[in-house]
Amino acid sequence: MTNQPRVNSDPSTSLRASLEAASCPMCRSAPAPTLRYDFDPYRVVDCPNCGLTFLSPRLTESAILKLYADQEYYVSEVAGQGYDEYLEVRPNWVKTFTKRLDQVLKYQKPGKVLDIGCGPGFFLDAAQAKGYDAYGLDPSDYIVKVAREIFGERIKHGVIETADYSADEFDLVVAFDTFEHIYRPLEWLSATRRVLKTGGLLAITTPDPSSMLAKLSGKNWVSFKLPEHVFYWSPATIRRALTDGWEILEINRAGQYATLGFLFRRLFRLSSNPRGILKWKLDLLNKLSIYSDNGSMTVIARKVK
Repeated sequence: MTNQPRVNSDPSTSLRASLEAASCPMCRSAPAPTLRYDFDPYRVVDCPNCGLTFLSPRLTESAILKLYADQEYYVSEVAGQGYDEYLEVRPNWVKTFTKRLDQVLKYQKPGKVLDIGCGPGFFLDAAQAKGYDAYGLDPSDYIVKVAREIFGERIKHGVIETADYSADEFDLVVAFDTFEHIYRPLEWLSATRRVLKTGGLLAITTPDPSSMLAKLSGKNWVSFKLPEHVFYWSPATIRRALTDGWEILEINRAGQYATLGFLFRRLFRLSSNPRGILKWKLDLLNKLSIYSDNGSMTVIARKVK
């Protein structure tokens, strides 16, 4: 049994037509990237100049947005792609986001917060319980409808680069498990700064390819989630991206609350729809949840100008 990401080793003509080469957004004129891992037709590569890890080739942004748009992405049966139990484990995600918010609350009192890539709104649950005035933004048609069933017009459909929020509107912007999906990260950071008040905070949790788990796992690292994750930021590269107009307050290891069944399936890249004795064992494991280090980091930065 292999636990490598299951990507299509014989992609169709339509898939290859949706692929594009990528370059480091911070070192556009740098030499060609160096190969780290090959997941044909995708490759994980490193910028030889700054060390940023990214996917090239990757799906075009229009193709990836089509992937996110439908319900199938949130009830995925493709091992290592999409989310296979996300909507069923709301309490674990609310606990995870509450833990991350406790880090932010060391630096500011609750105010108006925007969650970019809000999904079904689990962060909004956690933020409202902490006293925040919470709003969400997501590019998925399906998941916006799900979130609006609870949060109504607090949820917008779209991306931050074109969203019609006012300048200096928010005290806090969070991107938990989102920044690795962003195709134009420097433009994204600029758009985020526009909607933040001066002195407001940005909190990002994203997979760290320099983490001990990533190093030990090699090609089998759980966060090589293809084709969705297109950039992999280390503390060194995220500091470089946040040089202009930001003060970094902290960078720390991060994880998530998850069922033992979820962790077992992710470790071995198993389907979310197992059969027989495996299903019975996973059902037992799903009754227990723990906090697990998944090789991610949380970055908290302040807008300084």
